[in-house]
Amino acid sequence: MTVFKRFLFISLALIVFENITVIEDAYSAKDIFSLGRGLLLKPQKESSPFSKAIAHFTMGIIYDNELKFEEAISEYGKALEIDPKASYIHTRLALDYLMTKKETAALDELKVAKSLDPADTRPRFLLALIYATQKKFDEAQKEYEEIVKLEPTSLWALSSLADIFILQEKMNEAAYIYEKLLEKEKNSSVLYFNLGVIYSKIGKIDLAIEKLKEAVKLNPNYAQGYVGLGVLYETKSDFENAIPNFEKVLEINPLNTKIYHHLGYLYYRVKRTDDAVHQYELLTKLNPKDVDAYLEWANIHLKEKRPKDAIFVLEQANKIGIKEVNLYLALGYAYSSDERNAEALKYYNMALELKPDDPKVRFHLGAFYEKTGRKELAEKEFREVIRLAPDFADAYNYLGYMFAEDGRNLDEAIALIKKALEFEPNNGAYIDSLGWAYYKKGMIDEALRELERAIGSEPDDAAIRGHLGDIYFEKGMHDKARDEWQKSLELDPAQDKVREKLK
Repeated sequence: MTVFKRFLFISLALIVFENITVIEDAYSAKDIFSLGRGLLLKPQKESSPFSKAIAHFTMGIIYDNELKFEEAISEYGKALEIDPKASYIHTRLALDYLMTKKETAALDELKVAKSLDPADTRPRFLLALIYATQKKFDEAQKEYEEIVKLEPTSLWALSSLADIFILQEKMNEAAYIYEKLLEKEKNSSVLYFNLGVIYSKIGKIDLAIEKLKEAVKLNPNYAQGYVGLGVLYETKSDFENAIPNFEKVLEINPLNTKIYHHLGYLYYRVKRTDDAVHQYELLTKLNPKDVDAYLEWANIHLKEKRPKDAIFVLEQANKIGIKEVNLYLALGYAYSSDERNAEALKYYNMALELKPDDPKVRFHLGAFYEKTGRKELAEKEFREVIRLAPDFADAYNYLGYMFAEDGRNLDEAIALIKKALEFEPNNGAYIDSLGWAYYKKGMIDEALRELERAIGSEPDDAAIRGHLGDIYFEKGMHDKARDEWQKSLELDPAQDKVREKLK
């Protein structure tokens, strides 16, 4: 018999053989380890049938304590032959059937026990547990509701009912039960935390924040509570309040690397770039093999148009022997951004050596070939991506857009981009590609329709604004064209071709 099985038996026995007041004690972690209390009966004459039933029942308990469940089942059966209306014996027998994986027999015994003594909550608890494991949550709910009616002060019953509501995604009902629990346990940080999570799931974010604040007020070292608050503030885009809560988590647990990663992201989101970089520096000291820390750190430099700094960071990871596809792809991109194409190609090929059939690797290699003017090699890689991963939408779009830009294979270009849109019908970049392909084919009205739709999805995309300006100009709508080119240039000032159009 495993330690786990012994623990499970004791746990179930506590439910069955303790008074309901003792079950409440279990909720509040008081001493309850006293099997059978509440079932002691007045002594009878040894010659009475009742005393013989008790004798068999007692032997069953002895066998249970020795984990001899089959022998215990036999003794309880003999006791029931003498006293078939003893509900507690049926309940005890059901417990042993559970321990020997005879679930159907256990259910039968518990139903008998419940019918013999409808006011006894113990068989109802076990029935609810079994129904829950069978995912019969409606049946489990009925049992817990009856227990709550019989024992309205039972914290265990209320919390179990709340759990069943959560499993059924009946969050409003679960919240109601947790509010009832908090009326009885006003100083439980865990109850406030759970209620906060429930409110967050039904979209009551402000109420969820209020409950989580109570949780951390009661327990200032409740790291999960601060994480929850940080996440909730983040869902409201209230980053200034999210950040201090995540910082508090690090005060409690300075080795929580996930929080360092997330703080790095949030700091950069609110333009605290130096703080973001510092997070990633700390991460690489805590764990020099954390490749994601190097990648996220380098990504900040790339977004800030500092490819040399990104290369410096990524080469640190490379020098300590990290051999990861994503590291090599990032190095390839960083060197390419720095116009050092020989080094870029070296790292793309290293990624390919590690994973020759990885469609992501081949996609990045294709993009590199397209950027450096090797269109035939780019086309070969994109077609290979599509062969390896027929649902790789970016590959269809990139190849289609490349054809459109070159003014060749325009029918195939339109078909490829439409294929990409089957996977992501609202992708603004793909819609722009389709509009541009129509434009290149001389289908100006269709192009205008798609580009105006693309702007609705991506209003801050400089390339889409530029394309829309070109189409307006083609339609003779020169003022609108200039407006779009001006917006495009404001979004991305490094567009000499667009600036020329405005002269």
